[in-house]
Amino acid sequence: TEYTLEVTVTAANVKKIDPEAYGVTRRDPWCKLWIGDQEFKTTEDKNKLDPIWEETFTFKVTDIVNQKLNLSFYLGEVQIGTTGEYILDGLKKGTGVYKGLAVPGGKIDLSLKAIDFGKEEEATEENDDWMEFL
Repeated sequence: TEYTLEVTVTAANVKKIDPEAYGVTRRDPWCKLWIGDQEFKTTEDKNKLDPIWEETFTFKVTDIVNQKLNLSFYLGEVQIGTTGEYILDGLKKGTGVYKGLAVPGGKIDLSLKAIDFGKEEEATEENDDWMEFL
């Protein structure tokens, strides 16, 4: 069975980074996302350390328990920080979940949304026992 995961990379703020300490020659931030051999990249935001992307990518997932979303952040060609791994098991169906990736000098904001898999929202029954007193 093939399932659908939507990932929106919203923004980054790495204004506190010292690019020279990481050998950065181009301050053009972007992110790489992948699950298995499916790979996407955000657009490069030229010379901005606080880009707003609001870019959504759609992944096909076949093994919710074992597959993970991976996210790496780059300035130019230099990866900044470690790659974030996000588990898919436990997501709620149809509900976006905020995630973040801490990187030196700031963080990356993203959300994950299980389109057709995950835990169903439990319907809460209205308890109207109190009405018996009326």
